[in-house]
Amino acid sequence: MSVTGLLESSAHGQASNAIVIENQQPGTTQWRANFGSTASDAGGQIKGYASATSVNKGENITFYVSVNPAQTYTMDVYRMGWYQGLGGRLVQHIGPLNGTLQPACPTDATTGMIECQWASAYTLATQSSWTSGIYLALLTNAQAYQNYIVFVVRDDSRVAALLYQQPVTTYQAYNNYPDDNTTGKSLYAFNSNGATTISGGKNAVKVSFDRPYEGNGTGNAYSQSFFSWEYPFVRWMEKSGYDVTYATDIDTHSNGGRLLNYRGFLSVGHDEYWSKPMYDAVMAARDAGVSLGFFSANAIYWQARFESSSSGVPNRVEVCYRDATLDPVSDPTLKTVLWRDPPLNRPEQTLMGVQYTAEVPYNSQIGGWASYVVTNSGNWVYAGTGFKDGDTVPGIDGYEADRLFSQYPPPNAVSSTYTPLSNSALGNGGPSDYSNSSVYQAPSGAWVFAAGTIAWSWG
Repeated sequence: MSVTGLLESSAHGQASNAIVIENQQPGTTQWRANFGSTASDAGGQIKGYASATSVNKGENITFYVSVNPAQTYTMDVYRMGWYQGLGGRLVQHIGPLNGTLQPACPTDATTGMIECQWASAYTLATQSSWTSGIYLALLTNAQAYQNYIVFVVRDDSRVAALLYQQPVTTYQAYNNYPDDNTTGKSLYAFNSNGATTISGGKNAVKVSFDRPYEGNGTGNAYSQSFFSWEYPFVRWMEKSGYDVTYATDIDTHSNGGRLLNYRGFLSVGHDEYWSKPMYDAVMAARDAGVSLGFFSANAIYWQARFESSSSGVPNRVEVCYRDATLDPVSDPTLKTVLWRDPPLNRPEQTLMGVQYTAEVPYNSQIGGWASYVVTNSGNWVYAGTGFKDGDTVPGIDGYEADRLFSQYPPPNAVSSTYTPLSNSALGNGGPSDYSNSSVYQAPSGAWVFAAGTIAWSWG
């Protein structure tokens, strides 16, 4: 599906850009964890987390690792991309290192927050020669159990055409480490355990980045991890040679002004939790002429806030009460509720063009969700695709989907530029609803595309 024209003129086909050069280096498939080797949260054979979600190239990032029982382990650091279709490149092998069993991570009885206080295991000095991207540190203990630590290497000095935002706040919102059916907690009741919190349920209202991600360590396997939705997009984007640099949504929160350095901003997959500084920064970028690509759905749904860790490190605690009356913050613009609801009253479709409508049931017969149904095929977005109105792309509309809601304000668009690009029934025995993708031009000249589906990258 060719929506690449949205950013084509500014981002693609530059033979000398850093992504093209990087992907000419030899790749490997060794970044893939061996089948059956993934450490469990209950067993804790090897788990780890990083001191930050991203680091500028040339700076240090510290890893905190626990092994059970104590034994040696190795760490292999990979950059993820295309690399002749192999998907990753080894940038550094570390070890063997002497591992220790770290203490259990305490739970705050009121908020439900689980924050580990582990001793540092290894500090990685990233190299100034490393290309910005999404990196995986593959941990392997002496018994061959494996787990990942995911982080971004930024390049704050390079002005690329595109900025890719990794949605780590959504990873953390769903993260119920330790997923041991006893103590783990996320911001969601469905995968939280243990005692009732101030939320009124077992779910936490605060979650900490100072703990591993559950499962294989790349996010939450249920609905949001790097491999769930983003990895196929990153492979395609780098294969296509787009001039892109990478950051996380925590970076957008803390330094949103840097978005003005790019011609396009990309949100991919499941990008659900946004702070006010994030929302403000992306809207300001649009109004300054930066085009936006939401290859995602259910984005900008909940407001989150960020607090410092118990050791004073900023933005290591994510806060979302989901109830304005429970949230103790006095400023009504910072209440952690749905963006479209009072007291925020900032419907996400005023920025994206569409907003979340429904979860879509999986259809095992087609190996996906609902079918994407093309409308307005004469729009420039579909140029070169051969699509006609009514054509379908099976299975890519889900697992959550967006549409335009008539009861909320539409985006501020140049006259006649707002165009629904799909109208897809969300059937399969599920809700009698539909989804839309859309495109519009802002008065600044920026174009804004929204796919209206989380699984766009599966198409």
